[in-house]
Amino acid sequence: MLPLLQDQAQRMARERRLLKDYASATPSFTMQRWVASKDGELCVEFELKLLKGAFAGLLVYPELFPDVPAFVRPHKADEAWSTHQFVNSGVLCLQYGPDNWHPGVTGVDLIRSATTLIWGEILDGIVPGIGPIPSRHEVTDEQLLGAHNQRLLVTTTLNALLAGPGQATAIPFQCVVDSLNGESVAVVVQTGDPLTAVADVPSALLQGPGVQIQGMAVAVPAATALADVTDAGGLQAILGPAWPWSEGIPDKLVFLVAHDPKGQLCSFMLRGAGSTFFQRYHPLAVLHADAPRLPGSFSRLAGVSVAIVGVGSLGSKIAVSLARAGVRDFVLVDDDVLLPQNLVRNEFSWMDVGFSKFAAATRALQLVAPDVAVKSWPVRIAGQGSPTVAVRLAQAVAACTLVVDATANPSAFVALAALTKRAGKALVWGEVFGGGGGALMARSRPGFDADALSIRAHLHGVMEKMAPAPTARMTAYGMETDGVVYVASDADVGSLAASMTQFCLDTLCADPTDYPAAAYLIGFRKFWEFRCPFDVIPVDCPAATPSEPAPHLSDQEQQDLAAIQKSIRGSDGAAHHGSA
Repeated sequence: MLPLLQDQAQRMARERRLLKDYASATPSFTMQRWVASKDGELCVEFELKLLKGAFAGLLVYPELFPDVPAFVRPHKADEAWSTHQFVNSGVLCLQYGPDNWHPGVTGVDLIRSATTLIWGEILDGIVPGIGPIPSRHEVTDEQLLGAHNQRLLVTTTLNALLAGPGQATAIPFQCVVDSLNGESVAVVVQTGDPLTAVADVPSALLQGPGVQIQGMAVAVPAATALADVTDAGGLQAILGPAWPWSEGIPDKLVFLVAHDPKGQLCSFMLRGAGSTFFQRYHPLAVLHADAPRLPGSFSRLAGVSVAIVGVGSLGSKIAVSLARAGVRDFVLVDDDVLLPQNLVRNEFSWMDVGFSKFAAATRALQLVAPDVAVKSWPVRIAGQGSPTVAVRLAQAVAACTLVVDATANPSAFVALAALTKRAGKALVWGEVFGGGGGALMARSRPGFDADALSIRAHLHGVMEKMAPAPTARMTAYGMETDGVVYVASDADVGSLAASMTQFCLDTLCADPTDYPAAAYLIGFRKFWEFRCPFDVIPVDCPAATPSEPAPHLSDQEQQDLAAIQKSIRGSDGAAHHGSA
């Protein structure tokens, strides 16, 4: 027995009675038989005899009826009954559908609606002024965008280039075409001779899996004249002198975009050398700015720079989130390579495996924000290496507006704490507790909070006075207690990354701050001091103290400094005169 007949026995018995009574009272409707589809749907085969003949159809009850809508379609899915039918399935667009369905609607209601719709179509062709039955649906932007599986992305920069003055000549371009689940999208990434980058498209697309294809953009009087073109020969005949390949289409895939003075365009992918390949790509315009999608205060991010030390599971998520918020200047520090086992807690994917994490993070940032600037350092803070490299790295980090420590490495933290204190820059840091039960995050802002080392010492002092943590044996990325191993998940790391990103944005943009404390303990589940999931414990930390006055120099110290200055001036003069 079908599940629907078991789960909705009374309802389906009533549906049968209603349909039987309707058939007895309506000569034009004949209920023929009940059948089961291969998908487990219960169907009624019926026939409508109207003015233009007989319409053989199916009333379909899905397995989850009446919580999901039943529907009507021709017995043959490709048969046209009305202009109000869904493509491919043939299902009629009736009075009731997914947007206004309720369990009280019956199969008879749908048959009546279908009859009214078909009568409207019939009378529209016979009685003047009747007109077709109007559709109750408004086509959404999403439906318009998804109506075609081959699309050319038309960005603001590309549109301005094609519509600009003096664009009557053909414009060469390079595009990237990528395919996914039967859909294909072309993005123009470079234009001109020589090719230069399109400002609002990431050049990093050239590094991705898409196919790079060369193309030409040509001006035409009216792009609508190309609406019905179905092959390269017809396209060339209409374009005439505007056809860009005098020696024939190259023996490779090429793109052609035809644009007119009204801003309309048509685009095609084709291939020469006797090939019959010809595919129209429908323009997908992204020209009109929507309402602001970011808080107004984020406009301050345009002029800041952020150093992220450690771009693994935590740092990679923070970096991408800050780029989405509007940060456009990054310094990334990490000396590790991404391995497959890193993917369980990371912003990256298999496309990045085997690459250095800073390179993967750079590409991720460039794909989010085409105008992002990234300086990468494949070294370890406070690690073994060249002192000259360490000095240059320290200078690059100290020059940033904000520094994020996502390493959970004590040595790195000590180095960054000293560096940010010396440079007068803010430091945000955090780490997930072993096992993923919770996390901590803290910050030190010059002029507001004590220095980072003092904040950390105070935070650890507060935690030492709390209840002892469960006795556990620490393992890689987790802990074992009472024979059970708890491992931090990507969701745990993501929760901390989201909170730390908010902390960073508050540090950079908020005035006054939305975070009264400089440190927070965040619970992801009931664990240790956390009474329940999402329990947050703010930790009041020392505020900034007045700057210490400059030390008084002794006579000897002043003499030593004067001697150094004199030596510097002397060496400068010798260098200017070409002597040693």
